[in-house]
Amino acid sequence: MKSGKCCTANKEMAKTVITGMGVISNAGLTLDAYWRSLFTGQLIYGPLPWLENDPQFRVKIGAYITSSKWNENLPVSILSRYGKAACYSASAALRAIEDAEFDIQTMDTRRIAIVIGTTMGEIQTEEQIAKALKKDPQYDNPQLFRQYRSDNILQAVRDVTGAQGRGYVVPAACAAGNYALALAQRLLHWNEADLVITGGVDAFSMVAFAGFQRLLSLAPDSCRPFDRNRRGLVLGEGCGMLLLERERERNSQKIHGYIKGIGLASNAYHMTSPHPEGRGEKAAMEKALQNAALPKEKIDCVIAHGTGTKANDRIESIAIQQVFGQQSPYVCSVKSMLGHSMGAASTLEVIAGMLMMQKGYLLPTANYETRDPDCDLKILKGNPVHKNLSYIQCNSFAFGGQTSSVIIGVKP
Repeated sequence: MKSGKCCTANKEMAKTVITGMGVISNAGLTLDAYWRSLFTGQLIYGPLPWLENDPQFRVKIGAYITSSKWNENLPVSILSRYGKAACYSASAALRAIEDAEFDIQTMDTRRIAIVIGTTMGEIQTEEQIAKALKKDPQYDNPQLFRQYRSDNILQAVRDVTGAQGRGYVVPAACAAGNYALALAQRLLHWNEADLVITGGVDAFSMVAFAGFQRLLSLAPDSCRPFDRNRRGLVLGEGCGMLLLERERERNSQKIHGYIKGIGLASNAYHMTSPHPEGRGEKAAMEKALQNAALPKEKIDCVIAHGTGTKANDRIESIAIQQVFGQQSPYVCSVKSMLGHSMGAASTLEVIAGMLMMQKGYLLPTANYETRDPDCDLKILKGNPVHKNLSYIQCNSFAFGGQTSSVIIGVKP
C-alpha cells in the first residue's frame, strides 16, 4: 500500500493523466461501441414511446438507454438498494476500472476519492414518489424514499469499488461533469488522493423534459447545432466515468491522455439565458488555455457545448470567435448525435475527445447542413476526416451561468 506521504509542492507539479474510461450510453456500453456510434454518425435518439398518445407534449423525442445490458456488471444488492443515477455511476465506474487494467484493491482504498457531477440527482425516484403520493397522500415506502438521496450516487460507487477516500457530489447543472473533473484534479494536486474516480451522470427526467418544453428549447425532430435551421436540443441521459492519477505514480500502465487545463467561470447573468456577450463562456475558455500553458494555435478541435438551441449556439460562437480570432480550430458537437445528457454530457464529451485523438479522426457535427452567419465557425459536416489531433478543448455551459472548459491532450 502507498503511504501517501509526499511534498504537496511536488504534487502540484505532477501531470494528471486519465488511466481509465467507462461509458453508459445509448450510443454504447463499451468504448469501442461508443466510438462506432460516433464515427458512423448514428443518432441515438427517437420517439419516446410513453409520450406517443400524451396530448400534453408537443415534442415527443428523446435519448434514453434502451439496452437492458447496462447493469449486468452490478450485483442485485446494488440494483435493489439504489436508484438509476447511482446504478449508472456504479456500473460506469466499474467499466473505467476494468479499462484501466489494474486491481484497485491493491491500493490504500483510503487514498481513492470519488467526485461525481449531476444535474437532477435521483430524479426518476423523485418522480416515482410524486406519482405515488398524488394517488395516495399517505403513501409510505421507506426503501424508495431512501433511494431519493443524491449522496447515494457517491455511496453506490463506494460500495462497488471499495473506495474510502474523500467523496463529493457536485450539483453544477449541465456543466457538472467538468466541475467534478476540476475538483478531482485538485484533490490529486493537494495530495488528498492517489486515484480519483470522477465523472457525470443523469437519468432521463420528465421534470427536465417538461421544463425544456416550457422554455421552447426542445427540438421536435433532430438536434442541429450551429445550423441556421436549428430548433433546439434533444434531452438524453447517461454516465461517463474517468480514473485520474498523477502520471509519475500511477497504478495503471495505461495512459489515455492528459488533463492539460481547466477553466471555470460564471456569468451570474440569468437563470437560463447566456450572457449576450458570452462573457462567462469566453472567460472559461481563456482560463483553460492559461491553465494549460498552451498557445491557442495548439488546439486542434473544440468540442462545443453545442446544444442546438438558438441562443446557446450563437453565444458560444461569439465566445469561440473572441478567443481564437480568425484562426479558429474545427468545432464539433457530440450532442448532435447523443442528445444532451445533462450532468453526464461533459464527461461523455471528454471521452469522445480522447477517442478522437487516439483514433486520429475529426468527428463531424451530425445534421449540420446550412451555415448560419451568426455561427461563423469551422464546422465539419458529412463524414469523419482523418487528422492527427494532439489537443482538444471541451466546453460545457450550464443554467445559472456556470461555465467550464477542459483541455485534454495525448501529449504531456
